[in-house]
Amino acid sequence: MSGPRTPLLKPREYFESKSLSFGRAVVVVALVTVVTTAGVGGLLWTFTQQLDQQVSVDNPEHHPEHMCEQYEPGGAFDDIDAPPGCDAAVSETVDKRLGDMVWQEVSWLIPSVLIGAPLVWLFEGFFLYLGGLVVGGEGRFTDTLVVAGWGMVSKLFRLLVVVALMSYQLSQLSLPDSPAGARDAILGVISGVSPVAAVAVFVAIAWGTYIRTYGLARAHDVDVSSAAVATVGLALAGLFFEPIL
Repeated sequence: MSGPRTPLLKPREYFESKSLSFGRAVVVVALVTVVTTAGVGGLLWTFTQQLDQQVSVDNPEHHPEHMCEQYEPGGAFDDIDAPPGCDAAVSETVDKRLGDMVWQEVSWLIPSVLIGAPLVWLFEGFFLYLGGLVVGGEGRFTDTLVVAGWGMVSKLFRLLVVVALMSYQLSQLSLPDSPAGARDAILGVISGVSPVAAVAVFVAIAWGTYIRTYGLARAHDVDVSSAAVATVGLALAGLFFEPIL
């Protein structure tokens, strides 16, 4: 059939002229997932690679003094050789690169995004499907997932804006020497809502709603105004529960 290749700019024309391909939606969601994960991971990796300062941390190989005293004459284990960690040559602290330690503290965000994006797709598709039923539509759940999947493309716009903003904010960030403090400072930037990030979220949600309204009308065979009731309701919920990234 003729018509636009994607529903991103002309959703009405697309959904009127194209079949609801579940396979194509899976590819779209996979692309969004990979790009989002790469964006978050790249941002964190690039930033942590710039943290070259050395910080002193407790040496895990060193045993505390009260434990080593148990192996001295008169101690509970004075008939046993003291472990290597009690040797005076083993220092109490070691120097480690701050960037490596911060990476260990925040790298969990990457698999959480990788797993979370497809779950968001299923979650949004489920509630979009329920919304279609509530407004009197009839359609297959898989068709609704196609619509929800195309709507997720708008998240890439948000990602582009937010990653660019965070890259600037992190470059201006003064980090404490402790890994935990540095982690908290970085997570504070990531979870913080700036006006620019808020605008990006609003635009992305509005764009996604625009796409999904026409898609839901097609998938559930309802008029556009009825479909809008369901999609706008999902969008309003997204304003409260949608993460910045």
